[in-house]
Amino acid sequence: MRGLAALLFLYTAVVLAVAIPARAEPLRHVRIEAQDAPSLAVELLRSGFDVLEGETGPGTVDVIVTAEDLELLRDRGLQPELIATGRPYRDIQQEALGAAVPTGYLDLAAVLTRMQAVADSFPSICRLVDLTAELGTPPTFEGRHLYAVKISDNVATDEDEPAFLQVAAHHCREIVTPVIGLLAIEQLTSQYGTDPAVTAVVDEYEIWIAPVWNPDGYEHVFNVDNLWRKNRRVFGPDVGVDLNRNYSQGWFNGCSGSTTPSSITYKGPAPSSEAETMTLEAFTERERFAKVLDHHSSGREVLHGYACWTHPFDAYLQSEAQILSNQAGYGSIRAPSADGEHYEWQLGPRGAYAFLMETHTTFQPSFASAIAEAQQVWPATRWMLQRAIPLQGHVTDAVSGDPVEAEISFAGVVFANGEMNVSDPGTGRYAAIMPGGTYDVVVSAPGYVTQTVTAVTVVAGAGTVLDIALQPEATGAFVVGSAAETGLLYVDPLRLAVGYRTAEALPVALRIYDVRGARVRTLLDENMGPGTHRAVWDGRSEEGALSPAGVYLFRLSVGEQVHTGKLVRMP
Repeated sequence: MRGLAALLFLYTAVVLAVAIPARAEPLRHVRIEAQDAPSLAVELLRSGFDVLEGETGPGTVDVIVTAEDLELLRDRGLQPELIATGRPYRDIQQEALGAAVPTGYLDLAAVLTRMQAVADSFPSICRLVDLTAELGTPPTFEGRHLYAVKISDNVATDEDEPAFLQVAAHHCREIVTPVIGLLAIEQLTSQYGTDPAVTAVVDEYEIWIAPVWNPDGYEHVFNVDNLWRKNRRVFGPDVGVDLNRNYSQGWFNGCSGSTTPSSITYKGPAPSSEAETMTLEAFTERERFAKVLDHHSSGREVLHGYACWTHPFDAYLQSEAQILSNQAGYGSIRAPSADGEHYEWQLGPRGAYAFLMETHTTFQPSFASAIAEAQQVWPATRWMLQRAIPLQGHVTDAVSGDPVEAEISFAGVVFANGEMNVSDPGTGRYAAIMPGGTYDVVVSAPGYVTQTVTAVTVVAGAGTVLDIALQPEATGAFVVGSAAETGLLYVDPLRLAVGYRTAEALPVALRIYDVRGARVRTLLDENMGPGTHRAVWDGRSEEGALSPAGVYLFRLSVGEQVHTGKLVRMP
């Protein structure tokens, strides 16, 4: 328990040196009557106002405003009606329940305690991970770390399996969403081994669930202002960045968030400027998520694609979003409110099967209603995990069999906004989203011959497996056939790589020398079994110092054969 106590302290600690900004007044929930409410809502959204799309009625528009926003609305000739003023959610809940948290919604410390308790109860398939510590990313502005649980059949091992991410509470006032994340954690662990569907997905995937991605803001909601949306980074008199406007995909276009720090939808001073965003991007770079489900509230609908841009598979994404929404019992879908959102970044440059689900009809329903909502949407989470990946496989080096980080594209399909699908450098695994059809799949990587696999059939909902072995480019000596049954196979001078083959178990030695003949490094000096092998010099000397750029010589001996050649370390 000492370790957990330390985590709780870290999770609830606030940096005392942070000055309280001048604009610390609570936010307000206002309602505006309008004959054409949908048009007014769109206009206010484009102007950077925090419109509550899930609570806007046929003749009214609900908006969360600062004092400055309120004056701007009045300057437009509108007459906002005050519905509520922000105050500590802890007080609101205590008044409603007659008891303190966690009788209802869990505060931040209690969320972490619950995550740890599940991990302790199911240690073989679940563990709590301090992502900030593991990834070496900055803590939040108020000094907190970001956490997730990993659920997998061999949870202590980094397996070669597709990864799934479920994340909630980028917008901290949407406290119904951590309830959904926690229930998913409990279902996946408690039903493992008894529910065949749950057992199958836990065995197949590495599942990551992060119930609160805005811990500073979540604490502020419970202790100060239940209407707060952003994180708590201070910009002079202003506070906070809208984390779901801070991702790079679409950040610079006209449909992204506000550029004004006082705005509730302020997108930050630069893309990926926030610790929370940096951590999720580093997390994604490590795990290469095949599927991503981002929970928000409110509206009971699934968001797909982009706000301003188009995706070549828009029709497919729309149809998948409709199925996902139906699985949640909602039935409604729409495009996002803005670009720069988290799931759009996962969809675009990361190539993931990614959607945003707006849950419930309000941020803070009764706790009983939140539990019912979590139970209602759980089948959608399970369905998304079960949904077959349209095209997946591994990219490897044809000579050595090592995994290759390669880009997978499709002839004739134009990705205009930086969309990419890249295989994992550690495993070579890739997962591509696409509608059913026949494709020419193009696979390319630096130092390799680009390969096109023609007429690959993808069947919607079925899943196609395509493994690709890329041939290294021969930038130096390249020997194939019977002459290479034992000995040098290829040299890639710029990548500092030497490939060789042994027909039987033989002693192999590979040494690097500078141009004066002084030995720099012994890479190999051991018996090697039969097969093809690849050795790569990292550019460092025997003592670990980085060698200067320039030409180096290698001497490879395989049994009685000796081969020499050049390697070029670039600046």
